[in-house]
Amino acid sequence: MNVARALHLALLATFAQGALCEEHAETHDLEHESHHTIGVFVGNSTEDRREDRRNGATLGLEYEYRYSQNYGVGLVVEHVFGDLDVNVIAAPFAWHRGPWKLYAAPGIETGHGESEPLFRVGVEYGFEAGGLEISPQVDLDFVNGERVFVIGVVFATPF
Repeated sequence: MNVARALHLALLATFAQGALCEEHAETHDLEHESHHTIGVFVGNSTEDRREDRRNGATLGLEYEYRYSQNYGVGLVVEHVFGDLDVNVIAAPFAWHRGPWKLYAAPGIETGHGESEPLFRVGVEYGFEAGGLEISPQVDLDFVNGERVFVIGVVFATPF
């Protein structure tokens, strides 16, 4: 097992352990809030390769089910335009602390007639604006030995 794969598994195990061990009583009461959030991601993806740099505008949809104050699971579907021209589907496991959100997401990248396994790690910071949450987001995708840097903004709302 290579180091990157072991690191990915350790990160997933950490998220799962935290979710299972979290006490039920929390200082923040989710009983009166929506557990569901849907958002639109707008940003850019850049793949830094040895021979050249490829990038493309990125547009996506994000869904999260927050089952406690600190933990959520979700689904991300994105399309990267331009030089990359690929689709990304990932299932993030998120840890929330105040306005901060850290996540790890196994997934796949499809395009050019093939599919590759993907692993994403990311961070975002949410700002409340009325009923909308605006969250700058930075992600790093590991795909087939390559790294893809994704930066953008999520416009999300609970439902």
